[in-house]
Amino acid sequence: MKNVGIICEYNPLHGGHKYMISRLREMGAEKIICLMSGNAVQRGDFAIMPKNLRAVSASSEGADIVFELPFPYSMGSAEFFASAGVDILARLGVDTIAFGSESGDIELLRDLALKAEEYKPSEDKSIGTAADYFASLGNLKSNDILGIEYLKAGKKFAPEMNFVTVKREGAGYHEDAENGAYPSATEIRRSILAGNIDDYSEEQLPKESRSAILEALNEGEIAGMKNVESAVLFFWRNADLAKASECAECGGGVAERLAASAREVGSLEEMFSLAATKRYTDSRLRRAALFGMLGITLADLKSRASYVNLLAANPSGIEFLSSVKGIEVVSKPSRIPEGEASARQFALSSALDSLYTLAMAKPRSAGYFVRQSPHILKNDNNF
Repeated sequence: MKNVGIICEYNPLHGGHKYMISRLREMGAEKIICLMSGNAVQRGDFAIMPKNLRAVSASSEGADIVFELPFPYSMGSAEFFASAGVDILARLGVDTIAFGSESGDIELLRDLALKAEEYKPSEDKSIGTAADYFASLGNLKSNDILGIEYLKAGKKFAPEMNFVTVKREGAGYHEDAENGAYPSATEIRRSILAGNIDDYSEEQLPKESRSAILEALNEGEIAGMKNVESAVLFFWRNADLAKASECAECGGGVAERLAASAREVGSLEEMFSLAATKRYTDSRLRRAALFGMLGITLADLKSRASYVNLLAANPSGIEFLSSVKGIEVVSKPSRIPEGEASARQFALSSALDSLYTLAMAKPRSAGYFVRQSPHILKNDNNF
């Protein structure tokens, strides 16, 4: 466990995330390398605050270096999210990938990963493919399911990679914390929007994460799809359905359902609610809505990342950076690698970021993130 990688969102970073980092140090991790989602997250939404602020939180609370998991992988379903994350970390040179899980049982998850590889869809067409897949694995929660996808991706992209899991402590993904336990990111996001993060102790919401949240609130950088509601509705009311249906997550009648729903309602929540069926989950529809707007294809999700952006690092992380040989690391947009794949990746990331700037409480210019520089800490973290 020399170089340990974590695929994460930190949306936002909370006490459970900090606990995992410190636990990995106790287990012998010399360097912690985080591959963190940019401004779009897996559930089909924008991150509640910008990637640069979340990266500062991570580096200040124990990570040695933070790279960006690029869009659209960061908003892909579990399979694409995990595959891109494992592939990138392997190319960065990590020897171990760590993830949190509800079970905390790596051998159980390995067995279930083998079972998942043998999965065959049900003949019951009323059940969505994703729901049917999850049901086939048993009564599992979200982090266990994601862990299974990491293990499957490891077998494909990094056969020599080691995997460890840290048992998740505190509230579940959509649950509220009880009796001082670590809160979930979902609960904290609700508290941010309600203006009551002062209710959390420093153990529940670490100091640097709290500072980043307060900065985002003060600077008008809290973001949400609600802020670009009209743009999303307008797109889907007037979408070229033949073209939209070719986008990722939009096939099988999803584009048509989104378009029909958008014409009948006046809000995004109503659109997703009206379009939802047993086959089409809320997250699927949210991903489809943005993938259709931004022209994301299945080929984009299946392609390998051409490069990764550096978001934050301390001196130990900079030392690690000097050893990276398997993938280009970019600290300035002017330094992206040449070639069609890099140009496509940059164009998609830029399109997402330009939409994200409109989703902020105080909208910014389209090139706002192009002008952001990596955050470099002068001293290593005290772990």
